[in-house]
Amino acid sequence: MRSADQPIGVFDSGIGGLTVVRALRRLLPGEAIVYLGDTARVPYGTKSHETIQRYTVQAGAVLQRLNPKLLVVACNTASAHGLPALQSVSPCPVMGVIEPGAEAASKERVVGVIGTLATIRSGAYESAIRRHNPATEIHAVPCPLLVSLAEEGWSEDPITEAVCRRYLQAMPPQVRTIVLGCTHYPLLLPALGRARTEARWIDSGEVTAQSVERLLKGGLGFRTESSRGPFRVLLTDAGTRLKEVGSAFLGEALESVELVEL
Repeated sequence: MRSADQPIGVFDSGIGGLTVVRALRRLLPGEAIVYLGDTARVPYGTKSHETIQRYTVQAGAVLQRLNPKLLVVACNTASAHGLPALQSVSPCPVMGVIEPGAEAASKERVVGVIGTLATIRSGAYESAIRRHNPATEIHAVPCPLLVSLAEEGWSEDPITEAVCRRYLQAMPPQVRTIVLGCTHYPLLLPALGRARTEARWIDSGEVTAQSVERLLKGGLGFRTESSRGPFRVLLTDAGTRLKEVGSAFLGEALESVELVEL
C-alpha cells in the first residue's frame, strides 16, 4: 500500500470526536479513516494529567497497528494533556484539535474558550493562542455539564439553553468570538447561539479538518482511490444508545463497530 493510501487514525475519549470525523469526511471524502473511541473510560475531562497522558499513548499504540499516515487526537482534553507524549513515541505525525482552533482564534483581539474542566485548567488554549498572538485577550470558561447534555441530544431543550446562558454569563460582553473547546459542543450550537446571539463560534473539528487537508497537500498525500474512503469504528465499550448518539455526532448512520482493549 502506498503511504498516501494509508488511513487517517482518529482518537477520542468517547464519541465526541465523531464531529471531527464528520468534518473530515465532508472535506476529504476520499480518505480512509479509522476512529478509536475509549468509551469504556470516558469522560477524560475529570481525570488527572498523568492518567489522560497514559490513556492517550495507549490509544495511539492501538491505532499504530493499522499503519496510519497521520493520527488526529480529536479530543480537546487528550490534546491538552497527552499530545506531546504521544508525539514523542509515534512513528507517524500526530496532531491535536487545540492548535488549529487556537490559530483561528488568534486572529481576534478578544476571544472566549469553553471546554471541560481538564481542558480549561490546563491552560492549553491560552498558551497556543498566545504563541500566535501574544496580544490576544482570552476568557476561558469551563462548562462541565455540556457533554452530558450533548449526549442526551438536548440541543433544543430549554434546560440546555439555560445552562449555556449561565456559563456564558461568565464572559464579558466584548467577547464576540468563542472557541468550542470540546468536540461535543457543536451539537449544542442551537442552544449556545440563542444564549449568545452575537457570537461567532470556532468549531475545532472544522478547523482541524482544514489543517489535515494542508498536511496532506504538504507531503503526506491523498488517497489515490476515487471512491469514498472506508470508515472503521473501534470502541472500548458499546452501550445500548451508542448507535443513536454516535449517529447524531457523525451526521450519518453509525453502522458496525468493533470492540478493542487498550
